[in-house]
Amino acid sequence: MAFFTRLLFTLLGMAFALLFTLGVLCWLVLYVAFASVRWLVTGQKPQVVMMWQQIQAFRKNMQSGQRDRWSGGSRSSEGPWPEERGHASRSNAKSDVIEDVVVREVHDQPRIPKDGS
Repeated sequence: MAFFTRLLFTLLGMAFALLFTLGVLCWLVLYVAFASVRWLVTGQKPQVVMMWQQIQAFRKNMQSGQRDRWSGGSRSSEGPWPEERGHASRSNAKSDVIEDVVVREVHDQPRIPKDGS
């Protein structure tokens, strides 16, 4: 009898896990569809896209910074750390600017006087 009870609970647990996974996947599909439609209608990118772009820009800046440091040559000829070269190499590098700005005009609505009677 204990074998059947254990089997029943195992099957119920697997069914719950399967239903939970399917529910999460359905929610994800609905969210992606909603975010895509919102992106097309309003032009406002989903937060996931904005975060991904910022991570990619951060990675690119980090990699170019490491390349500048490693290919900088010897430090002994120019002093401890030449600040001019570090700033010049960063200013010449193309930087990606990510802006998230929404502009809305706010118009004052005319106030309708309330009837005193």
